[in-house]
Amino acid sequence: MKHSIRNKFALLMFVTTGLISASLIIASTLVVRRLIDNTYKENADKASYIAGDNVDIEAVKTLRDQIMEIYYQSDPKVTSTDWGSEAFEAYQVQYESLYDTEEYKEIIKDLKAVQDNSQVNCIYLLYPDFSGDRTNYVYLVDADPEEPCPIGCIDSYDWADEQAQILKDNPETGMDANITNTEEYGWLVSNMRPILDEDHELVAYVSTDISMDSIRQTQNLFTGILVGISLAILIVGYLICTTVLNRTIVKPIKELSDTAEHYWSDGKSGVRNDFAELDIRSDDEIGILSDSMKKMETDINDYFIGLEETKQELGAAREESEVMKEMAQKDALTGVRNKAAYNKEIESVEAAYRNGLLDQYGIAMVDLNYLKVINDNYGHEKGDIAIRKICEIICKVFSHSPVFRIGGDEFTVILKGQDLQNIDDLMGTFRGTVAGYTNNESLEPWEKVSAAIGYAVFEKGVDNSSVDVFKRADTRMYEDKAAQKAVRQ
Repeated sequence: MKHSIRNKFALLMFVTTGLISASLIIASTLVVRRLIDNTYKENADKASYIAGDNVDIEAVKTLRDQIMEIYYQSDPKVTSTDWGSEAFEAYQVQYESLYDTEEYKEIIKDLKAVQDNSQVNCIYLLYPDFSGDRTNYVYLVDADPEEPCPIGCIDSYDWADEQAQILKDNPETGMDANITNTEEYGWLVSNMRPILDEDHELVAYVSTDISMDSIRQTQNLFTGILVGISLAILIVGYLICTTVLNRTIVKPIKELSDTAEHYWSDGKSGVRNDFAELDIRSDDEIGILSDSMKKMETDINDYFIGLEETKQELGAAREESEVMKEMAQKDALTGVRNKAAYNKEIESVEAAYRNGLLDQYGIAMVDLNYLKVINDNYGHEKGDIAIRKICEIICKVFSHSPVFRIGGDEFTVILKGQDLQNIDDLMGTFRGTVAGYTNNESLEPWEKVSAAIGYAVFEKGVDNSSVDVFKRADTRMYEDKAAQKAVRQ
């Protein structure tokens, strides 16, 4: 059976346009999905790091030890696979008293604060038990607002043996954010980041879950729209081609075919104007086909623009997370960094010293005198003035070193470089400056600040870590405080 040129040409256009449309849909879907997946993973990791920095490690340790003591004494241990059963409820009764502890209340408050200000569904703390044939993950605190796992709840995963071995060999590794799709939880981003104490011992793992069901539905909707548009264009193109009889259609059709064939030849994705740049002026079916291709390109461009806006929104969320992370390390009263920031900074300094990037470092301890007397006699507002004043003096004297407020009236300075070289002169400057305020009779009592100071420098072969330097500086500070007291008496 012979076929007319019209039908052959129409069939060729139908197949060509279909392949191009399918390629556009597949390529755009893959690119966008990868971008969104990476963004969600980054959000999960950032939320976990912020939560890990935000919680009180000592409170987590205390609560963990209480939970694990009950856990190890429990026989049998009922896992979450029996959720809702009588055995599960009986097992959970053992942990009920822990909900009223100050540690649990403090930790759940901190986790919810991070969760409420992050684009995550829930944040929770786990602790692994590697002692059995299969690793058990014991829930310590779960901030899920809808259906939290109770204290002591046990998850035991068949698929986690390899990851459990990695955690067992190196607990600081954690589990990178990954995306799963299960019947129970749907599309979900999960991770596991370690919380370590100052001795680099594992305290617990902080995990973050982010549901991706909504974004997946949006992606599928856009893909369905693209498929519908492509099918509509294919049908219109086929009907147009079947009505074309004149050879004058060959040239414009060739232009359209060549443009479609080389649409992705440069390997670039995103907004394109290849069809829009064609100059086909025809009032017949060829003009309709040209307009249809341009309409398809416009719809695809709108799709990419919409995805770019989504990317910008996710970027804004990342910026907000960075702001929260910075706030979590800043002391609200004085504006200098807090104890959490000190712990992080001293770890960095120790690492630089071990790697030969830093020749020497030291620690100075400063303690404000008479804060309790000022608070009791003149009120805490005046005590805050004294704290800010002594902080101002410390920052001014040690202008080349980071200053941290690690307690109510305690400050610490990490000494490096110029400040460390001139430490004895700076100690004299500090004492002289403080004395100028202490002995100034024109000042109010809370403005006559007084402080004790001591410092220590890391000594190789004597000190094992910055903890030893900190303790020696703290001892010298108290010796200075005692000496001042003796002079006054």
